[in-house]
Amino acid sequence: MENTLKKINNIPVRTWRWLGVNNVNINEALPQVVPYNNEYITSVKNDGIEVNKMSQNISSDFNGTCTYTGIDELSLNQVKNDYNTGVYVHSSKYSKCSEPIVINYYMNEANNTVVDNNLIIAEEGSEITVVVNYDSDENTTSFHNGLTQIYAKANSVVNLVKIQTLSGSSLHLDAHTVKTEENAVVNYTAVDLGSKYAVTNYTDDLSGFRSSANVKSIYLGDKDRVIDINYLINHYGKDARSNIETRGALMDRSKKTFRGTLDFKKGCKKSKGEEEEYTVLLSPHVINKSVPILLCTEEDVDGQHAASAGRIDENKLFYIMSRGFSETEAKKLVIEAAFNPIINQIPSEEIKNKISTSIRRRLENE
Repeated sequence: MENTLKKINNIPVRTWRWLGVNNVNINEALPQVVPYNNEYITSVKNDGIEVNKMSQNISSDFNGTCTYTGIDELSLNQVKNDYNTGVYVHSSKYSKCSEPIVINYYMNEANNTVVDNNLIIAEEGSEITVVVNYDSDENTTSFHNGLTQIYAKANSVVNLVKIQTLSGSSLHLDAHTVKTEENAVVNYTAVDLGSKYAVTNYTDDLSGFRSSANVKSIYLGDKDRVIDINYLINHYGKDARSNIETRGALMDRSKKTFRGTLDFKKGCKKSKGEEEEYTVLLSPHVINKSVPILLCTEEDVDGQHAASAGRIDENKLFYIMSRGFSETEAKKLVIEAAFNPIINQIPSEEIKNKISTSIRRRLENE
């Protein structure tokens, strides 16, 4: 039986089918998992921080307590049962990460499949930053299917940054499940600039008093690329805080669907959440769909949401070009101006330069 990816990345609450936003169908099947032999963990120089390759014992113990449904059952089961790589990151109590832990999943013809099972546990009062790169040779058709589980215990801070620059023929599936306890903060930053299909799912359960979730993401669609985003923040604890900020640009015939849901559960009094998405449209042929959702079963809460899109102001473009910039350079400046509030939060100049180079390359090929 072919494991075709149909009706995946489902919206938490279904709406009219004719809108085409409840889920996404991808004309691809999950390939067979083959070994991944590239090294991917950089040196770790942080006291109190443990970084190891994922083992079957660790993943089995944690998966047994996880009820997360992921992008879909097929892709989630593939990661849990057949992963070929992954990391286990554990910070001890009150330890502080002095520099980011960098994980590089690079794919080439000999290693074109990454199915990664990642687990990050931050003990009480600790702080940790993890940067994960998904990259490939430009001529390699690669496959990535990943699951990242985060457990942020009381008063801890977890910063997770993910950058995806796979080749234009690749398939990228990335799922995340997060549990955030009392006064803990999880900051998730995602940069999606590559692959033919990019599907992301992120769920954070704010279970503790004054727990916080901050989701910042950017995307760039070109050619016939399909981008599908599904964020869900569940507010359980009192005085919980959440913020979703997404910025993107679409060109050529690319398609994007954004689903952002803030769910205020019974008992989460005084909780606040806000989400905002903005898309720059660089072509009249793109398809741009946005579904910001507020769900609420608690009265004493504050939720705000917004989504907007617009083309580049021709007068602004002309003004920049009159200062000696080419059209490509002018568009790049406008896009980066929209992206910079999120890019500036990335703790690496090398990664920032990589993002800038990737944006330029895609604009030059339009």
